[in-house]
Amino acid sequence: MKNDFYITKGKGFEFHFFEDQYLLQIDFRGQFRANYLHDDFPILGEDFTEENTNFKINRARIKIGGYVYKPYYKFYFEQDIVGGNLLDFRVMIEKYSFLKLKVGQWKARYSRERVISSGNQQDIERSIINSVFTIDRQQGISLYGNLKGNGAANFNYWSSVFSGTGIGGASNDKNTLMYLLRIQWNPNGEILKFSGSDLENHQKFISTIAIAGVTNTSRYTQFSTSGGGQLPGFEDGVDGQYKVDQFLFETAFKYKGISWQQELHYKNVDDKVNLEQTSLIGNYFQLGYFFNSSFEKFPKELEFFARQAFYNPNLDISGNNHYEYTIGCNWFFKGHKNKLTFDYSYLQTDETELVYNKGNRFRLQWDISIF
Repeated sequence: MKNDFYITKGKGFEFHFFEDQYLLQIDFRGQFRANYLHDDFPILGEDFTEENTNFKINRARIKIGGYVYKPYYKFYFEQDIVGGNLLDFRVMIEKYSFLKLKVGQWKARYSRERVISSGNQQDIERSIINSVFTIDRQQGISLYGNLKGNGAANFNYWSSVFSGTGIGGASNDKNTLMYLLRIQWNPNGEILKFSGSDLENHQKFISTIAIAGVTNTSRYTQFSTSGGGQLPGFEDGVDGQYKVDQFLFETAFKYKGISWQQELHYKNVDDKVNLEQTSLIGNYFQLGYFFNSSFEKFPKELEFFARQAFYNPNLDISGNNHYEYTIGCNWFFKGHKNKLTFDYSYLQTDETELVYNKGNRFRLQWDISIF
């Protein structure tokens, strides 16, 4: 039986076994980042005083994927070398486009911004609202697929049940689970991939409109790559303390070097212990453009982008919005596999009683995959 191995564009190092009945793909990716004044987003007023300049390995990942026996029996594994976390470990059965199955741990298919890989983002990092509204990685099971109607009658869906305790969380407290549903309309009859920047220079307008909802009861009000945690102002929870319901409306499109993505979020936290409810809203939009699409003298590797985002951590309190205004550019050496990104952000909170409530941020990052 024939065995083979080679490097495939965009796929990493591939090993093919037994007449292609088995496939193993391996890739390595690193992000090298320098920042001035801030790296993450200041959340509280005193955070604006913690200015720093540093250089760091922001992410280092090993990715392993492939299939077993048939191309539709898939698996994927991703390990964070810097933090030591097991990020993804999932198996999929994807024989039919309209009905697929996934089990394991992965980034919940909730918001487009979070689902897009950190290596395929347009900006250096996700927006200020991501940490507030993301579901992040969860363990569970999902049914999903694409309903291929003609033209505008094209939809994707994701229906998932998770433990609801974040990365590494195999069970929830008080026998509760997290439930997620995402419906995505593809009005142009094609699926817009989860990636930033119009590197393909789409000559046909391709767009997506999505709605999604999540409900979960646990000890957490927030999730991240570190697992479950708390939004600012919330105490460490006990079993079943926080019932969190949230919804989003999302749009995105790509056309002739232009890329657009936007999300509107609502989130309600019902504190069952202190008998309090807190509602949050947030929105961001991001626009990118390759000027070479209109002016040939501009380098085709150069893209400019801009982003505006805000969130209100408590709708019952006025004058406490948080804002982000970001501009930047990408130089693509080899698409998202090898790129240099620079961005500048102006960050502000409306909490005017604070001595420090605004600041600047400059960042430079090189993102590269070995294969």
